[in-house]
Amino acid sequence: MIAALHTVLAAAILAGGATVAAAPPAGHPAAEILGTWRGTSICTDRTVAPACRDETVVYTFSPGNKPGAVRWTADKIVNGERQTMGELDMRFDSREGCWLAEFSSPSVQAAYCLKVSGTHMAGTGWVLPGRQTIRKIEVSKD
Repeated sequence: MIAALHTVLAAAILAGGATVAAAPPAGHPAAEILGTWRGTSICTDRTVAPACRDETVVYTFSPGNKPGAVRWTADKIVNGERQTMGELDMRFDSREGCWLAEFSSPSVQAAYCLKVSGTHMAGTGWVLPGRQTIRKIEVSKD
């Protein structure tokens, strides 16, 4: 039913990616997330996302085109080499308390919510509209 969610990142680029709002609150400047992060993205619900695969990931966050926006480039490691899965625009969502990227493709609507704590970032990926969690992300900043 749902292809590997990370694969959908590429489709999200074609679908327009996330909508980006104004600058984030002062407590969450874009600088907190900018840079390269490495770690894992682990599947949490194979009933909802049966094609999901655990991944070793490298995420790069760079300034976006609008104030407070961040551009997320997501790579996975396959046979020791980086393969880009796609790019999304993110914004800090004060209601969710995280850096948020939402996207849709013909087969899935999903979101990622990433919370930065110094050089550690944890997050989840969920399917919309039901918000079933299908990924757990744990990465550290280079």
